[in-house]
Order: sequence, then structure tokens, then C-alpha cells
Amino acid sequence: MVETALVLPLLLLLIVGLFDIGRAIWLSNTLATAVREGSRYGVVHGALSGSPTGPGAASYTAPDTDTAITAQVRAYATGVPNNLTVQSTWPDGNANRGSRIVVSASFPFTPILAQVFLGGGLGITLRSSSTLVIEQ
Repeated sequence: MVETALVLPLLLLLIVGLFDIGRAIWLSNTLATAVREGSRYGVVHGALSGSPTGPGAASYTAPDTDTAITAQVRAYATGVPNNLTVQSTWPDGNANRGSRIVVSASFPFTPILAQVFLGGGLGITLRSSSTLVIEQ
């Protein structure tokens, strides 16, 4: 009984810590997939598309927001918290063929152990970015 009382808290901390690491990796991979799909959406919907995105499009708000791409990223970010920040930029200044699109997203991640023991004071920001060239 005494040995169990001494070892059980450490074992539980280890298990919850492993769960937190797994959750962070899963959320990071989900974010990377969502950003990649958002940049793919921007590439497919270039200036010559029937429903364009980027500079000159109705869904674009300068300097770094396109509501269509943001909606696409959020649709693929299943399980990611609602406080996801998405930025869409066109470094070449247009959405024409041969131009680049950069989609990036981030959100704060707080491990369960930090929420329990530190009141949420310790957290990291998970970020992902994808750059593609518009081919259409």
C-alpha cells in the first residue's frame, strides 16, 4: 500500500504527460494539413479562376486575410481550438500564375498538466506555414 501511494502519483503524472505530448503532436499535424489544404485552395483559385482568392478578390482583405482560405483552413482543422489565427499572404503582390501564396496559422496550446498545476500559465504556440506557387 505504501509503495503504491508513493509510485501512483508519479505514474499518473507520466501518463498524463505522455498524453499531452501525443495531443500536441496530433494538433500540430492537423494544423499542418489544414494549412497545406488552405494554400492548395489558394493555388487552385488564382486570379484566372471563376472564384478567385487573393489581391483583387472579393474575399480578400489587405494585407493578410482571405475569408475563403481562412474558411478552408478552419474546415480542415478538426479538433484545433477556435482561437486559430490564419494569415494568407501573396509575397509577389498578386494571385496571377507563377506568383506565390503563403498560408500560415497558429494557436496557443496549453498542456493539461500546466492547466492543473500552473493555472494555464505555461503554454506554447503551435504554428504551421505552407508556401505554394500558383499554376492556374
